[in-house]
Amino acid sequence: GEDSIEEAEGIREEIEWRNANIEEAARDFFEELFEEEEEEEEEEDWDQDAPIYEPPSDDENKEDHELSQISPDFNNQVLPVLDNYCLNCHDSETAKGDIDLESALKRRPFVRDLALWQNVAERIRSGDMPPEGKKRPDDQQALIVRAWIKKDIDAFDYSKVSEPGNVPARRLSREEYNRTIRDLIGLDLRPADQFPMDFTGSSGFSNSANTLYMHTSHLDRYISASETVIDAAMDDEEVWKKITQFGSPENNLKIFMERAFRKPVTQDEWVPIIKKYQSNIVKGKSPKESLGDTLKVILISPKFLMRVEDPPLPGNDQLISHYDMASRLSFFIWSSAPDEELLLKAKKEMLQDPKVITSQIERMLKDPRSESLGRIFAGEWLSTDDVGPRIRKDPIDNPWCTESLMAAMREETALFFHSLVINNEPIKRLIDSDYTYLNEELAEFYRIRGVEGKEMRKVKIDTPQRGGIFGHASVLATTSFPHRSSPVLRGTWILSTLLGTPPPPPPPDVPEIDVDGGRRAANTLREKLQIHRKSKNCAGCHSQIDPLGFALENYSEFGRWRGGVDNRGELPNGARFRGPQGLKMALIDNRLDDLGKQLIRKMLSYALGRQLEYYDEAVVRDIASKLKGAGYPIKDMVLEIGQSYPFTKKRLPLELSHKTKS
Repeated sequence: GEDSIEEAEGIREEIEWRNANIEEAARDFFEELFEEEEEEEEEEDWDQDAPIYEPPSDDENKEDHELSQISPDFNNQVLPVLDNYCLNCHDSETAKGDIDLESALKRRPFVRDLALWQNVAERIRSGDMPPEGKKRPDDQQALIVRAWIKKDIDAFDYSKVSEPGNVPARRLSREEYNRTIRDLIGLDLRPADQFPMDFTGSSGFSNSANTLYMHTSHLDRYISASETVIDAAMDDEEVWKKITQFGSPENNLKIFMERAFRKPVTQDEWVPIIKKYQSNIVKGKSPKESLGDTLKVILISPKFLMRVEDPPLPGNDQLISHYDMASRLSFFIWSSAPDEELLLKAKKEMLQDPKVITSQIERMLKDPRSESLGRIFAGEWLSTDDVGPRIRKDPIDNPWCTESLMAAMREETALFFHSLVINNEPIKRLIDSDYTYLNEELAEFYRIRGVEGKEMRKVKIDTPQRGGIFGHASVLATTSFPHRSSPVLRGTWILSTLLGTPPPPPPPDVPEIDVDGGRRAANTLREKLQIHRKSKNCAGCHSQIDPLGFALENYSEFGRWRGGVDNRGELPNGARFRGPQGLKMALIDNRLDDLGKQLIRKMLSYALGRQLEYYDEAVVRDIASKLKGAGYPIKDMVLEIGQSYPFTKKRLPLELSHKTKS
């Protein structure tokens, strides 16, 4: 009645009034913030006269040369040292710190436990292990063990191993389901947002097969989603015309099934579907209603919900099937099902031809759907997709931290990475670039003038403060605590996520770092970390972590620029740097190969949908050797991965192959 309408109108006016007040408060907050930051930016950083970057001296490489001159004998030199100084605490029974060297020594090749042995080498180098109070090897014995790890493990000849790996059947991830429905039906409904959350698994990605198992909690959601999707399609005249454009109901059903199942439909699959349609007609339902009910059945079929590849036959490597290749390419680059062109190439048996694969990848990268490489791959690799859902500020105390601002932060990194891919930019542009993507709200947050409107667009950057991902608020918020920046978190993130050289986990019983107090407190954060590092158990790791993190101290916990900080750092090889620009120069000059290999590893893992194994390092190094001369161009990485051995081949695991033959 009129009273209800009047009441609703009053509620609407109240909401609009409150929103206007919130927007006004946010504007006032930004104006005050900019005035404060202008004063703070004028404050000079500590040791302002130090060079931005100093490369390492020749003397710093002396130790690497010394290690390269040692040719240790494992049985007579290495094993006795490990037995005398390590196995008392790290045998299979004791395994202090969850480190079991006894079992690792029985596994061959030793490179299967690459991370473990690299951890051992670093702990010996830094003097962390054996711990104080325990008998310790002399300098020569320590060098012998490190030289063995460097020569026999780090420099392992990967041509000795050849294994494409195995990816089990898995369900579509939430993002894959949403995007597949969008491309199959023509409506961007995102029904999988109501599904249980996906876990990222050991690969770090939500498309990892080892976590995408089917659970009973999914079943009701799948049924509900199929009803929502098909009902919406039936209500949309244009969408329904596209689904039913192929003439008879039988043709419409069969073509829809083949696109949904991503390969030709067998007779065993087809007969129950057509019988379902005919049964509905017999029951008196209209042709449209009967067709809709049958389409719902297709959308709850395991052939739609699961990605199941044709199993390999016993014997040597085999090329994966043309239809499986179509799915591998589409889910890698689009996070969605193959389109008509990919399925047509598969039908013509053309997707085992390297030239055709290359041309299809080139085509797919030009398609807007390739933005999934920025939103999903980069967002999950860099953890920037956590900003908003998991990482946020209290909006009451921080009215500037709006949902739209956090969405723009995520979008900046996604659009930037996608641009690097499609423009085939070298890997160094990931951390040092002269452009980014902004809208008005994010530009105001960064204090960059001249950007208006809500739409994200490419913006030229004329300051080193914001060029590359070290200046992205999404990255800086991800690598901070809720109320302060953290050199330790940021340094660890650079080592682990960007460079693929994670520091060892901290020893047990390490005390927390006391970080209370402001940046200008009597005991600065750097001084507190230096006290923390006086323990030999902590010094080795923090000497690698802290300098990288301190270089980013000009950024607050949510990425605002500030002055008056101690932003100096030094790499273990002696290279010195100051601030974000110095850090970029140091990493490009000293760690570019690590950055390139790490992106290859993460992209290969994402493309395969599984955690990489030791034997995959052969492929990583092969791709790296091809791309190094050009600076690791990123689109070329995608092309190389699409042609790579584990992406195009399959084979039964060795033990299963033997069982099948017997």
